[in-house]
Amino acid sequence: MMRIWFDVITPKQARLMTSIANYLKADYLMTCKGLSETVRLLGKLGASYLVIGRYSSRDLRDKLLAYAERVSSLAELASQYDPDFLISFSSPEAVRVAFGLSIKSITLNDTPHAYHVARLTFPLSWRVVYPRAVPDQEILKLGASRCSLVPYDGVDEVAWVKDFITRHSPKEREFVVFIRPEETGASYLLGKGDSISLRLIDSILEAGAKVLVKPRYESQVEYLRRSYGNRIIILHEPVDTLALFSRVSLVVTGGGTMARESALLGTPSISTFPLKVRLHVNEYLAKRGFPIWRVYNLDEGRKLVSSILRDPDRFVVDTRGMLEDLEDPRSVIRRLIDLAGECS
Repeated sequence: MMRIWFDVITPKQARLMTSIANYLKADYLMTCKGLSETVRLLGKLGASYLVIGRYSSRDLRDKLLAYAERVSSLAELASQYDPDFLISFSSPEAVRVAFGLSIKSITLNDTPHAYHVARLTFPLSWRVVYPRAVPDQEILKLGASRCSLVPYDGVDEVAWVKDFITRHSPKEREFVVFIRPEETGASYLLGKGDSISLRLIDSILEAGAKVLVKPRYESQVEYLRRSYGNRIIILHEPVDTLALFSRVSLVVTGGGTMARESALLGTPSISTFPLKVRLHVNEYLAKRGFPIWRVYNLDEGRKLVSSILRDPDRFVVDTRGMLEDLEDPRSVIRRLIDLAGECS
């Protein structure tokens, strides 16, 4: 039986890698970086995993030191496990170890704007799997070889949203807005301004909706407590996003994953991602009729939020048939593994 090593860094990756592992039904080792939210989510998903290394959201020097420490620990573990493949979402430490130990590295990625991790992983990856919505040139210019490119006609989130929709019937919507702030600790966002998503809370409260916020950092928790007290609900534990998003009126997020999860479920979603770069996968879903929008400033956000909350049901989309037209990344991974011997 094939032995597969999965490495997980973020909550999105916890969902994605757990979904792939269950789909492949292979003998696997799953490692994760010590970000508390990711670790707790893996536990809720029932995954078997080992925590290796620490997460750094500080300066670049500390990120580098954390990287070096984790490479050393992963190298020892991978040498003992001796996997046939590494599957990760551009994990710099794991891909470096896999390259050094001659392990075939399958790297998923839908965020070429996160150029730090892309430049560290694409050149060393056996295969790079990415949504076809992302232009090939975006991947190549970050160091991937032409023969490593594996585009597919879908988005990562299909891997777990499709299963959820198949098992659950639509629920009655509540007049609730879920907010996830920007990822200010990521390398590509350090020092890149404030949070539009959190500044939209006033407009949402004025519309009479209940506000749920899932902060990323303690500094965001402190800001929310100081500014809004008990007028909003702060969520501290891992969230079952699929169950929650299927019954709220709107999702606002500073990232992309939750916006796409929400849109695939048919729930209106707004991304306030702060970098002035194209989010190709979001645009791809919008063109296909999924309810997903992007705003670049506070005024745009306020207008869109007010418009949606005046009549939320009008913006909800039945996406069950639409999902069938999107390719599942898990089937792409399975084909790569099955055909690995034909093209090295």
